[in-house]
Amino acid sequence: MSVDQDTNHDSGDGYLMHNGWFSSGWPSYLPQHQAMTLCMLFGTAAVRGLRGSLDEVVQQLFNGEPGTFFGRRGGTLDSPVVWMDDDELEYLETDEEKEQFCADAAEHQARCEGLLRAAGVEVPTTIRELADTMLALGIATVQDGVWSMQDPLPGPEALLDLTNAERDGIANTRRIWERGPAESALLNHLTDDLGQPDEVFTSVDRLAGASKVSEDDVRYTLGRMIQENEARLERGAPRSQVNLDDLKNHERFHLVADWQHFNDNRIIARRG
Repeated sequence: MSVDQDTNHDSGDGYLMHNGWFSSGWPSYLPQHQAMTLCMLFGTAAVRGLRGSLDEVVQQLFNGEPGTFFGRRGGTLDSPVVWMDDDELEYLETDEEKEQFCADAAEHQARCEGLLRAAGVEVPTTIRELADTMLALGIATVQDGVWSMQDPLPGPEALLDLTNAERDGIANTRRIWERGPAESALLNHLTDDLGQPDEVFTSVDRLAGASKVSEDDVRYTLGRMIQENEARLERGAPRSQVNLDDLKNHERFHLVADWQHFNDNRIIARRG
């Protein structure tokens, strides 16, 4: 199993998160925060070689007192699942926005519970039942007290009756997560090395060499910038806008960026 060290929790050696959790698609179809926490719990048990039942693993990690690990002070395995995070309501300004948010959350919960029932999986009402649901979905496995997780994790599209639009959404999320390091490398080159210039006269292969990523990754990142209205490509005299797909890797173009829009709307992993 491949994991990342999670730095949001500082206890002992820390807790371990499976690299594929966020790209798996499951955060959209399970109680998001509690499912993520359980994934962290499963990953920690698997990598550290903790043995025993779920209760025994919790006892080993927290001495029977998980505290706020399960999302609420005093939370335990028998705490109720929470599909909607009430904290998100604090960022909404009007009663109408809050009512719409609650309505959308209720609709989303009903949709997810219906998908689980249709797949023959029990709908969880407690964190303990959520753990059982995640085990039934193959997100983790425990056999004779030994915990393990697959890499990659089985996705919801293999088990739930999703629409084509939902399947496309999962595929797009995976592309974003899989290309994340390469995308950050190119964006860091433009931001840190070049100082966010208004425009760069360059080519796909030159950007690939400068940022040490593949030409396909450069095309993906440029495509994202164009889609997000962060950049456009221009060629010719007089210059006119061109499509990325029409350019060969060696052909030069002017990359014209809107850095104010980028900085206002994009969050990326920066070099430390």
